[in-house]
Amino acid sequence: MSESGAGVANSPAEPRRPLALVADDEVEVRQLVGDVLAEVGFETLEARDGIELLELAARHRPQLIVADVMMPEMDGYTAVARLRGQPATAGIPIIMLTGCADPAYGQLSEGMGAAAHLTKPFSPVLLGELAQEMVRRSRS
Repeated sequence: MSESGAGVANSPAEPRRPLALVADDEVEVRQLVGDVLAEVGFETLEARDGIELLELAARHRPQLIVADVMMPEMDGYTAVARLRGQPATAGIPIIMLTGCADPAYGQLSEGMGAAAHLTKPFSPVLLGELAQEMVRRSRS
């Protein structure tokens, strides 16, 4: 479910679906990532920039964050550093997305504590598999 109310809510009989926070300044990317995650069993929230990402992460405590590297107001790396500095959000698995194919971005993502790094355009199948695996690992 996005902050605007889109998404699928759990019915009382269904087990709780994991919540993913998707942060990207491009609405099309947020929608694509949200659709992929919904197909593999997630509810989603959307953030347009790093500041909104921090606010929503603190308020909703998602089980996964997918964040773009380059966003207005606050970039993804700065947001990740701040998340890692707060006990309530430090352990949330994060997948970083970027349109830059330079391997330095992947190394920086790893160094910042991201669990994975994907270059746009990314494989929806790979994103879904990574998301499921990260949540499985964080629950065990």
